[in-house]
Amino acid sequence: MNKTLISLTIVAFATINQVKAQTDHIEHKVTLQQKSTKELKDIERAKAWLAHSVEDDLNKANGLAENTNEEAEGGRKQIYADKYIAYKNDAFEVGMEGKMTLKAFQKKWSKDFDCQYAGIGFGCLVPISDYGLIKVSRCIFTKKVGLTYVFETTITDTDAKIGYKRDIKVVPSGKAYLIEDVLEYN
Repeated sequence: MNKTLISLTIVAFATINQVKAQTDHIEHKVTLQQKSTKELKDIERAKAWLAHSVEDDLNKANGLAENTNEEAEGGRKQIYADKYIAYKNDAFEVGMEGKMTLKAFQKKWSKDFDCQYAGIGFGCLVPISDYGLIKVSRCIFTKKVGLTYVFETTITDTDAKIGYKRDIKVVPSGKAYLIEDVLEYN
């Protein structure tokens, strides 16, 4: 009789532990789904911001879209991180008379950026200054590193029918995002 009671007690404890483990697994799965849903919304929000901001910024800069009164008075919306602006300005001026050499540029920026894809001698996002209407024709999330979202992007000059392949890194900033880095492949 004692053996039967002990056996029943062991079976009861095993059953209780199994039910608790299943409950914990279900609660963990629900938490992961909620986290995944929030993460997917964040990715979609970053993607929409990136596509809109790139098109808006480049088309307004080229006179192909209207500036608001505030923008016309010099109050342009910032879409680039300050560090990226400094890096890109240096990349643009590499090799110009009295400016930084390629070697000095790489030494200064190689810890923070992949200088191989800096777009040396070119402006932000597109390599020419006389471009047509810009559209983001491709914007695919590839990964998240820390707070940074990375998107494989193609920026298309619709007039010249040229696509510029870019990996663009964006980071949350207040209610929007900032472009933290752009890897320029062509």
